[in-house]
Amino acid sequence: MPTKDTPHIHISTGTIIRFFLVIFGIAALYIVRDVLAALFLAVIIASALEPAIDWLKERRVPRLVSVILIYLGITLGFFFLTYLIFPLLIEELRSITYTYPVLEREVLRGVRQVGELPFLSFLTIDFESLVGASSAYLEKLGGGILNFASLVFGGAFSLFLIVIFSFYLAIQERGIESFLRLVSPVSQEPYVIGLWERSQRKLGRWLRAQMLLAALVGVLIFFGLTFLGIKHALLFAVLAALFEVIPVAGPILASVPAVMIAFLTSPLLGVAVAALYLGVQQFESHVIVPVVMRKTIGLSPLVVVLALLVGLKLGGIFGVLLAVPVTAILAELVNDWDKKKRALIPE
Repeated sequence: MPTKDTPHIHISTGTIIRFFLVIFGIAALYIVRDVLAALFLAVIIASALEPAIDWLKERRVPRLVSVILIYLGITLGFFFLTYLIFPLLIEELRSITYTYPVLEREVLRGVRQVGELPFLSFLTIDFESLVGASSAYLEKLGGGILNFASLVFGGAFSLFLIVIFSFYLAIQERGIESFLRLVSPVSQEPYVIGLWERSQRKLGRWLRAQMLLAALVGVLIFFGLTFLGIKHALLFAVLAALFEVIPVAGPILASVPAVMIAFLTSPLLGVAVAALYLGVQQFESHVIVPVVMRKTIGLSPLVVVLALLVGLKLGGIFGVLLAVPVTAILAELVNDWDKKKRALIPE
């Protein structure tokens, strides 16, 4: 029998309602996670365009006209590059498809010859399985680069959302800031706005750095393969640039078809192509990426790798794309918290 000293737990109706509202909110966010990811990517794109918009505004070009001119320029540039490169890519993909049976036989023969070299006698590799797996990968490559782009952006609908969201975010002078003021407590408005401005600058610098990095890798691979006399050098260069959006594993995956085709000529050439990709990847990983990440978003390479692994586990391709920007924002929060904590310590 309960006594007056027995503790009572009282749960109000309001608490129950708030609990279920939180559960409902989490479920709703999970359902629309793809749309939210597209919105976040649009924010990154709009942030990357901000310096160009400001440059045009300084020359008395209205913001709306500036955004339209920038998007028009990007669209025309895309179609121009497509007009120049796409027919060549289609021809090279068609050539690979036609020569695929011969390619598989020649690669298997070349790999066996390499495996018979005296200094590789200690290796025990099932070359048939290795080539079979690589062949399956090459068949998927024949699907084309547009399929890869569709995979990265979650389909045509997500790509459409990203373009529309980024356009409307870009034409609004302080649209996101207005939203943050609306949802933030009055006492926290200055901090929240300052945090967003710092994060926005980092996101823009990160995206511009990623595009520059992809272009640099593509150029290095193109000239390297051309120097070695590899067919379809343009296709493999574009593939290497596109696969830069998949850190760590992307360069490895992009190298597989080029190395396989190099074996058509000779195993030695295949080794040379593999060395080329390895050299570019090492130069990128140990020289360019650490400097770029530290200069643009202030993150160490270890933190970047951990963020990518967590993003891959939680969200797949979208998770990888968003891992570094989200980590950069979290790093700003952690730095602010650390500064506040140190400010409370008496000197």
